[in-house]
Amino acid sequence: MTEKSNNPLNGKVLYAFGTSIVNGHLANTSFVDDIGQANQMTYRKFCVNGAAARTTDTNNIVTQIENAPTKVPDLIVFDAVDNDAYAQVVDDPQIMGQITYDDALDSKTYCGAVETICRLLETKYQGAKLLYIATHKTPARDLRVQNVMQATALKIMRKWSIAVADLYTAGNFNAFLEQYQHDYSYDTVDHNGSNHAVGGTGTHPNAAGYRLFYDPIITQKLKTLVTV
Repeated sequence: MTEKSNNPLNGKVLYAFGTSIVNGHLANTSFVDDIGQANQMTYRKFCVNGAAARTTDTNNIVTQIENAPTKVPDLIVFDAVDNDAYAQVVDDPQIMGQITYDDALDSKTYCGAVETICRLLETKYQGAKLLYIATHKTPARDLRVQNVMQATALKIMRKWSIAVADLYTAGNFNAFLEQYQHDYSYDTVDHNGSNHAVGGTGTHPNAAGYRLFYDPIITQKLKTLVTV
């Protein structure tokens, strides 16, 4: 048998929702494109730069899912932190909300929005394998706030039984390291309009950032999901 035929991701359909980190910022090239092309998958990105989880923002992830096709893919990846990660969110219980154990989800709060995302994905795409991407640490956001948001998101994923690719606590990508921030992130595209630029603020991985840190962890997680 060939290596291609032994690849469990070959020919699978992948949907992607979330923020610019999933979309690939200005170059529109991310780990989704890397993994999709490397494994000959069919993939569609519905993620949008600047998208928040909370529906108080018109650019939100809930709407991405609601507007996406109803055809069920094999796999779905999504994130849900960076554009909500502000002190005014985590420090205000009315905005942060809480994890609930009933049907009343308030998508105007952070917790309610992330739970709404999980419920939507699990019901609209019943049977698809879901993978939440806990994105890397970035100096563009307060570390205290990131710690609270990421920990909360992981609790919600456990509640909804959703697998996690945890770039936040593992994988060696910490953009608070100045050299990592410079070498593995970008803010503006290079002269070819691609993501091979460097010198970013640490939020948006460049080609090397995805290739070295995101692609291996997420690829392995996706392979595990389709073989269990």
